[in-house]
Amino acid sequence: MVKAKVQAIDQLDAEQLGSGMVMTDHQLLIVAVSELTPRWLGFAKHELVGQPVDVLFSAEWSAALLDGIAEAVKKDGCWQGEARHVAKSGKAYTSWMNVYRLSGSEGEWLVWHFVEQTAMPPADRPTPSEWLGVICDSAPFAVVPVAADGTVQDWGLSAERLFGRRKEEAVGRLIWSLFRCGSQTWLPFSPQEQRCGEGMVQRPDGTSVNVAYTVIPVLQGDGYIVLVEDETKQKQKEAERRRQIELAKKIQHNLLTPLIQNEAVTMDAVYIPSDDLSGDIYACYQIDLYRYGVIVIDVMGHGISSALVSMLLRSLLRGLIVRVIDPVSVASELEKHVQTLFPDEANDIRHLFSMIYLVIDTKERKIEYTNAGHPAGLLVFDDGSVHELDKGGLAIGSPFSLPFEKGVIHYDKRARLLLYTDGILEEIDPSILQSIEKIRLCTQMCRHLPDKRFLERLISQGPPLVSPSDDICLLSITVHG
Repeated sequence: MVKAKVQAIDQLDAEQLGSGMVMTDHQLLIVAVSELTPRWLGFAKHELVGQPVDVLFSAEWSAALLDGIAEAVKKDGCWQGEARHVAKSGKAYTSWMNVYRLSGSEGEWLVWHFVEQTAMPPADRPTPSEWLGVICDSAPFAVVPVAADGTVQDWGLSAERLFGRRKEEAVGRLIWSLFRCGSQTWLPFSPQEQRCGEGMVQRPDGTSVNVAYTVIPVLQGDGYIVLVEDETKQKQKEAERRRQIELAKKIQHNLLTPLIQNEAVTMDAVYIPSDDLSGDIYACYQIDLYRYGVIVIDVMGHGISSALVSMLLRSLLRGLIVRVIDPVSVASELEKHVQTLFPDEANDIRHLFSMIYLVIDTKERKIEYTNAGHPAGLLVFDDGSVHELDKGGLAIGSPFSLPFEKGVIHYDKRARLLLYTDGILEEIDPSILQSIEKIRLCTQMCRHLPDKRFLERLISQGPPLVSPSDDICLLSITVHG
């Protein structure tokens, strides 16, 4: 609800308050400014937001009192006293200032409310209850004072707009009776507690409103402040975003190429995004009668941004692999594509990706490959010997440019290839080295199993992959001699 709180400060009617007001975060940095404040002191809003609050005060006054004010508000919930200011022009002002603590689900803020002493005599200074009344009427979220037994004590215009009920319909009723939330036993509770949640408001006209609420105990008082924010539009945006994510997820899965299954080569894969979308991708193509191109890519990060990059790369792969074929040339072409796609962001690691690409030649019985900063693939022969596919170069998009190296391995009989992204490593064992060793051992021991059963056995080396912390892509390939 912090955005709504900031909007409330920003939208408060300066003439109604007859004052200036700013909101600061826990570091005493200004996050919101009312309209009157910058005009009174001669600053533009953008000159204040993000600055320490002491920019509003004279150096001598702030050095002596600011720390004490913060401590007093932390302890008592408020501070009142005289403040001294220096305008941008250098002119000195004094004000009567109230500082309040405002807590919510996202943290704590301080509200600094000051009235220039020449603008309002001391007798006319607003009391805390009057100040709260202005907030209740002006805030874009409902601010409802509630007694210790849960009954509504006051009902401002903001609450009327949100709940669709007049003041006389709400005051004296249990606050939770105005929600469609089921339980009405959330109040009272310990004064030290602060509770947040979501619910539904059923208006008298039959319309429903999704809301988020925060219950704040009143310090040195007997009751609570309940902040209620309309989340209907936010929920609608979230639902639309979810629909778009689901569509993108289907598109990404459809972009995965069919796995090759014939007498010469068989394959199986495991593909588990850590989020709805993945930065990992694999693709395999039959280049001609005897050759097959296989690539596994891992874009740095995970989620939407890495998924977009991986899908963009996927659109290039078939034409590139079938046309260029050679592993080093394919890696070099991908590097050029990245530089072309992101010409002004050459050193942006968000576009960095590792890759292992290989060409299986069943006629010549050899595997040519290059590894661009990727975990080493494993090639296991029938006799149990293991070869690591670790020759290549740096990840694609690296600010350091080095030529790629090609590795060549010959085979005579049946052999098993395992390609994987690094997301599986921390799932198998907390130690990366132990994970690599377990993968190597499992690949050796299970080399005679069919691809699907081998991958199932490999995954079982660690706990169930319910919600991995990183994207996981495993590709098992068996070449038949």
